[in-house]
Amino acid sequence: MLQFDARNACTVVAGMSGSGKSTLALRYLAALYARKLTSGLFIFDPEGEFATRLKLTPSDTAEDLACAVDVEGVALFDPHTMFPGNLAEAFAWFCQWSFDTASRLPGRKLLMLDEAWKYCDRLSIPHALALCVQTGRKRGLEMLFATQLPHKLNGAVLNELTELVCFSLGEVKALECVSERGAPRAEVERLPLGSFYALNKHTRGVLRGRVF
Repeated sequence: MLQFDARNACTVVAGMSGSGKSTLALRYLAALYARKLTSGLFIFDPEGEFATRLKLTPSDTAEDLACAVDVEGVALFDPHTMFPGNLAEAFAWFCQWSFDTASRLPGRKLLMLDEAWKYCDRLSIPHALALCVQTGRKRGLEMLFATQLPHKLNGAVLNELTELVCFSLGEVKALECVSERGAPRAEVERLPLGSFYALNKHTRGVLRGRVF
């Protein structure tokens, strides 16, 4: 991810609140957009955080989403108009929309999901998300998950992990989760706010850095 590696089809950025994970994700999205490295960025944004921080107008209908992708190359979905009070259904719908839209766009596409575990069952994930995670790369669709609680991500997601970026984590189960996937627990536990440890699962390459 941090080197714009197209093989990183499923990246998880994990970190406690205020650690820098959202800042990193936003900088990555902004860099992809500025360098025209994707033909489509799809962001599920029920709280409006990413629309505000990216200074973009969210879309709340399928027609607006399609227009946003075709004109700007970025679609931020505000689900509250189409799916009032039902974020789980909205999440599944947007995953399917992203998968279908990726089929008609050339090159790389990226689907960004923040705290995806909130909209899934602990034991299963929506069929549409499974399509994106397990089949999306055949359509050039990459996945970016940001979360404070990586251990709550379903195994279907974690099993497809290609890059892990860790900011400071305090939860014992979260630390155990990233440790099981190759990140040094002691180092992650000691990371100061703003600093990260990134592991590329393909190359076993490691990158350390900070966003603030």
